[in-house]
Amino acid sequence: MKTVQAYGFTSRWRIGTVLLWLVLACLLPGILGVAILFAREYLNGRAQLERDMIATARAMVQAVDSQLFKARTVGQVLSTSGVLARHDLAGFHRRAREVVAVTKVGMNVVLSDKSGQQLVNTLREFGEPLPRHGNPEILRRVLATGQSVISEVYIGGVLHKPVVSIDLPVILDGKVAYVLSIGLVPDDFNAILAAQHFPPGWVSAIFDNTGTIAARTHAPDEFVGQKGTFEYIQRIGEALEGSMKTVTREGIPTLSVWSRSSVTGWSVGIGIPREILERDLMHTMTWLSLGLATLLVIGLGLAWMAGRKIAASVRALTAPAVALGKGQLVPVPEVSIQESAELAAAIGQAGELLEARTAALLAANRELAQLAQVDALTGLQNRKSANERLRQEFLRLQRSSHPYAVLFMDIDYFKEINDTYGHETGDQVLRHMATVLTASLRQTDFVARYGGEEFLAILSETNAEGALTIAEIVRSSVAQQAFPGARQVTLSIGVAMALGEDKDEESAVRRADTALYRAKEDGRNAVRSC
Repeated sequence: MKTVQAYGFTSRWRIGTVLLWLVLACLLPGILGVAILFAREYLNGRAQLERDMIATARAMVQAVDSQLFKARTVGQVLSTSGVLARHDLAGFHRRAREVVAVTKVGMNVVLSDKSGQQLVNTLREFGEPLPRHGNPEILRRVLATGQSVISEVYIGGVLHKPVVSIDLPVILDGKVAYVLSIGLVPDDFNAILAAQHFPPGWVSAIFDNTGTIAARTHAPDEFVGQKGTFEYIQRIGEALEGSMKTVTREGIPTLSVWSRSSVTGWSVGIGIPREILERDLMHTMTWLSLGLATLLVIGLGLAWMAGRKIAASVRALTAPAVALGKGQLVPVPEVSIQESAELAAAIGQAGELLEARTAALLAANRELAQLAQVDALTGLQNRKSANERLRQEFLRLQRSSHPYAVLFMDIDYFKEINDTYGHETGDQVLRHMATVLTASLRQTDFVARYGGEEFLAILSETNAEGALTIAEIVRSSVAQQAFPGARQVTLSIGVAMALGEDKDEESAVRRADTALYRAKEDGRNAVRSC
């Protein structure tokens, strides 16, 4: 093999040197590493924020439970008041007002009879007309169970605004005589929300055990008394605590956490708008992206410079490679990369070898193609060639309806010829048979040795009558010949026409074979059609 120097190359850049510049330019792993680290820090920070928010919500739920339990305690104290035992409703009215003023628990106290009619309401002077209890369902539950009940949010009978009540039975002489209710309004729970001092934009709400909003930091007048979102109600029913991405009633996408009391079923939800969460992230990502983009531009510039050198050397090999593919002499190009120069030298040497071998290869291919199509003994076309011709004729028949016929021919008693005179004589018979068939058929006809003593002829542009005539000529010519070594030899012939409705080219051959079998049955040396 010729060296690079033999082609006149001097010292060149080595591809390893160029690749070193490319490696220096490949900042992508570093960029990805920084991005991954930043993403992990962001995710860890967000996970910690979620944990802190859940802890805050848990504490707020405890505060809500405490508020409800305080109201229940106040109600229990009032329900055992001696004035009620004396049915002194006016005295109870005064006593209840005093308790509300001193404890600062609840908005009012209501006393209702079993029918739901309010008898005392500290929001009204004693003796003023009063409506019925605003939540008869709660009243029925207290009367039925004799136990205190924390109501859901409902519209109060006096205020006509959303309220919550702690309803307790007043038992006299072993029976429930009255139902005492401590009324709470959203302002009683708003203090719990306000005490957290959430950043502007954060949304927090307190929900009763049905998912109805009891207090809210944003637009309470609009949303208190309404149900929370379907997704929120579903999730708090599945777990006591958790977080999720959701959308507030105002349509603000948020990251929300919740905590639900296992005792009262009330829950607290805290939502941080995703815009706020992502604002700091986007600010940091912007500066990080600018820095990384600057490094990337510098790296790409270096890579571009190095790439130009490599590309120029590679492109210089294009024309020689194309010439080599065409079997032409290859001019050796001038390149600037050492490895490319070595490859160019190899291409030049390959071109010299290729030119020398191409002629021999073409001659060998021609000989192989001839051998692949011709029967070595008879010089006729072989079965492979016959199948190809059959396929061509069949496709032509399908396309343009040009008729053709198939002659399937078999030498009669050929086995006895071999057994009697020997295989050498049998081979002479086959060779002479090929000569007779070629002479008997038209120049446009195709004849091949199909296998053993069988021959196949394809008669193009021939109808059934013409095919039978030609078959008879062939049969007669063979019968009149004196074959070397075996004297007289006869031939049985089956004739079949190819039909347009045939499934494939083999259909006509099979019919010709069937006709040949009939010729054999009818005594041989005969022509039959099918």
